[in-house]
Amino acid sequence: MLAVFVVIVINIWIETISQSMTLISPISPIYSKVVSVLNPSLSLAMAMILLLLSNLPAVHASNNLDNTNRNKLELEFRDTVNLTNNERDSVYGQISTSNNNIYVVWQESKPGNDLRNYEILFKRSVDDGNSFSQEINLSNNTGFSEHPQISSVADNVYVIWADDTNGNKQVYLGASKDNGNTFGEAIQLSNTNSASSFNQDIATFGNNVYAVWLEKPVSGPYRIMLSASGDGGNSFRDPVTLSENASPQSYPKISSFNGHVYVAWNVEDSPNAISGTNEGVFFVSSSDNGLKFGNTSKLNTEENGFGKPQVAAGYNNTMYVIWGGSDNNKVSSLYFVKSYDSGRSFDDIIKIGETKHGRMNSPSNAEITVDEFNRLFIAWQDKVGTASLEKEDIFAAISLDGGESFESATNISNNADTSECPSIAVNGDNIYITWEDLTPGNHEVLYRQGLLTF
Repeated sequence: MLAVFVVIVINIWIETISQSMTLISPISPIYSKVVSVLNPSLSLAMAMILLLLSNLPAVHASNNLDNTNRNKLELEFRDTVNLTNNERDSVYGQISTSNNNIYVVWQESKPGNDLRNYEILFKRSVDDGNSFSQEINLSNNTGFSEHPQISSVADNVYVIWADDTNGNKQVYLGASKDNGNTFGEAIQLSNTNSASSFNQDIATFGNNVYAVWLEKPVSGPYRIMLSASGDGGNSFRDPVTLSENASPQSYPKISSFNGHVYVAWNVEDSPNAISGTNEGVFFVSSSDNGLKFGNTSKLNTEENGFGKPQVAAGYNNTMYVIWGGSDNNKVSSLYFVKSYDSGRSFDDIIKIGETKHGRMNSPSNAEITVDEFNRLFIAWQDKVGTASLEKEDIFAAISLDGGESFESATNISNNADTSECPSIAVNGDNIYITWEDLTPGNHEVLYRQGLLTF
């Protein structure tokens, strides 16, 4: 009778637990089969053993983070810092971090000159963002230098931008080998002065440096170009064409990890049977340090669900692409897709249309980065306010489960005027964000630093 009583109690206990949560457990099916074939005395012993085993943690089948982690996760930000703080037009700030240093680059108008003379300026912090150095002029020429991008690894800092000093826009690279203390002379990466090259981006891993840009020849279609270095930027291979499916609004983005190189870009022309252009977000990858690339994939599935993308390479063959809308194609959600096999295949697209701040309105300029624990950090700009007093703010959020869910959504800028063009970097639990902002009265590059705690 005792054995029967224990078996009944355990059965009731298992049924109660099963009703309270979704379990993937190897214990309960074994238990139900074993007790049915054993005699009462053996059933008692087996029941007691299974009772102990059933206290081991079960695997919860869930698409969301565990509520205990969700309650403990906090993102605390310091006060906003104005990095430029002058009367000039300072825009398009970008940020990177390595060796516990923080590097910021932006474009800025020169005093006393017309609006066609912008320079690429750089600052760094070596004390965890408590102070920043004096600015360094990286371009220092008579032309219009624009859209800087930055990447850093170990002691090396690389800045890429476009410049029209010599006529057509060309892509230039400035490199530092001493943590941004000094920079060598800028070199031209785009090697044809008969074409215009712009909308550039850069990525680094170890001694490998990869640059992509959009190029428009005198005749022929727009095309996505790549040039790579295997010696820390001392020399670069001749540029190669990755795709001729591009448009004037295409922004190629690049990321790399351990020999894998990932490139994503948007195409926003109407489909054209003659030129072969096709709208959407496109992707191509290499597994041999950019020597060869595979076939191009189209990532978006909704007809109008695309815009400027951003790509991030993670550990263990993971990689991620995120995009919002653009000036020409407005969307009401962020779109996120991930791959577990270095970009050979992708999971279904995840739409992020709402945060604790409410429904998204017109998210754009989405940014993404991933750390060594495959934690994802995203930033974007979105419209807030009313129709009569509409502006844009900078938001950020975190995912601890590979992008299945995002939490701790924070309004980073949360000020009186338009904030746009965020850039995000992470170092351990420290999060660094820059953006351009009109609140001070003219465009300034603002900076904010956060700490992720549990």
